[in-house]
Amino acid sequence: MNYKNNQQFDVIVLGSGLAGSILATILAKHNLRVLMIDKGTHPRFAIGEAMTPDTDLMMSILSYQYSVPEIGHLSSFDNICDHISPSACGLKRSFNFIYHREGKKQTLQECNKVGVHPSSHLFRQDIDQYMVDVAVKYGVKLLENTQIKELNIEKSGVKIHIETGEHFTANYLVDGSGYNSLLSSKLNLRDNPIKFKTHSRSIFTHMIGVKRYDDCIQADKNSPEELLWYQGTLHHVFDGGWMWVIPFNNHQRSHNPICSIGVNFDCRRFPKTDISPEQEFQDLLFRFPGVAVQFENAKPVRNWISTERLQYSSHSCMGERFYLLPHAAGFIDPLYSFGLVNTCTIIIPLAARIMKAIGKNNYAKEHFADIESLQHQLFDYNDNLVNCSYISFTNFNLWDAWRRVWLLGSFTRQMKAGIKKRLKIAAGKGEELANLEENSLDSLTPSYQGLGDNFFSKATATIENVQAGLLSADEAAIQIMSLIKSIDFLPPNFWNLADSSQKHIDTESDFCRTEYSRFLSWIKKSHKPEVKKYFDYDVQDLVAAIGLATANK
Repeated sequence: MNYKNNQQFDVIVLGSGLAGSILATILAKHNLRVLMIDKGTHPRFAIGEAMTPDTDLMMSILSYQYSVPEIGHLSSFDNICDHISPSACGLKRSFNFIYHREGKKQTLQECNKVGVHPSSHLFRQDIDQYMVDVAVKYGVKLLENTQIKELNIEKSGVKIHIETGEHFTANYLVDGSGYNSLLSSKLNLRDNPIKFKTHSRSIFTHMIGVKRYDDCIQADKNSPEELLWYQGTLHHVFDGGWMWVIPFNNHQRSHNPICSIGVNFDCRRFPKTDISPEQEFQDLLFRFPGVAVQFENAKPVRNWISTERLQYSSHSCMGERFYLLPHAAGFIDPLYSFGLVNTCTIIIPLAARIMKAIGKNNYAKEHFADIESLQHQLFDYNDNLVNCSYISFTNFNLWDAWRRVWLLGSFTRQMKAGIKKRLKIAAGKGEELANLEENSLDSLTPSYQGLGDNFFSKATATIENVQAGLLSADEAAIQIMSLIKSIDFLPPNFWNLADSSQKHIDTESDFCRTEYSRFLSWIKKSHKPEVKKYFDYDVQDLVAAIGLATANK
């Protein structure tokens, strides 16, 4: 498209991070005139580096549903290596959790590994640059290093004036600019006080010289041999917080020596002080020798960043002619890496809804109300999950029980959002996703909604009773395990998650493949209407997917 003398656009997107550039690319692919404005430039440092199987799935769905193969290049470790760069990502073969007690050595008696299909750690400065370049290739006009002087949203459209004196108009505005959202400030959309329960703050940087944790400790004989600590996202968990270790140099194809390091503290337990983040990190290592051994030779390659409370929320994220993507509307905590998956979840229906609104020249709020409701539901679920995690960090048995709730939720969410679509992709029918008509957002709702709502609310209440002093941590752990055993929205004893002796689980193992088969069979035999609603699939797609998988072996 030629924008040289054209200041009128269909959509203006604020922010050229992954969220903004993915949405802008989709809209431009479908012949909308799109302007993307950013006050900064690329390449640049960014966190939000850990992908998950949920995020991979959403990226794949977006790619097929909107016929943008370049988004699919982000949907797996192999795709990133093959289509972008091996050094633009690390390998994520597992979620790894190690529980630490202050002043004591780590014995690996209190640790967990969750093996997953190879996912990725994103070296964001390269990945974000890639996606911006894709957007421009599809015809998006990009303005970087651009300060917006004035922004107005009127019934007739959106008007933006920038500091150079130029002005632009559009039919619709999407804010994907994150915490410093211009639209949130202008329209006074932020909650005060913040509505979320979670209270956490962060210190983080990039380092070199971080040891592989496998080289720091004795081998765990009970751990699956194929699940190495350094080939996953490593979480050091302790009473009052957690640390992430996200390497980009943990596979043979990478030449990137960087490792992302960050610590999140419950700021009610550990309020921010005048101590520098560097000193605070060293103090943490002194308290936890099981963590310190990994950082004996580590050096930061950029200045540490120390935040205030991470959480912010908005009472509304849309109005006539505008929408705020998740990071512009609110944020919880990077534990469980929900940021990107929630963003992609919202973009799946939002892109289609924007195109429809422009096609019919109808931007009424009610056409976006269900997406806003979904976004609030995703935030609330994430908040409850993370807040209860911080509470459970006080006791290993409680934490071990609660992380099983997260694991069940992750599987349920993937199946709700994509079992039909995943099978079509696996069967080589991915192009059919572009023609699927879905008027309901039910499949995208948080993990247990419509299925085990009582399960999650009971589990959450149990953990919060510990915080309130109404229940001991060990008693709560027993109750959580009992709740897991009693669920009826999955086959009985699924993955043996109610067995407290099972510390590790590899979803790629023969055992878990058998469990998937049992799950698929159970769906077809179940008489529960909610099971059919959320989990049913086309048998022909399953047969075709199995046939292709067998042929490719």
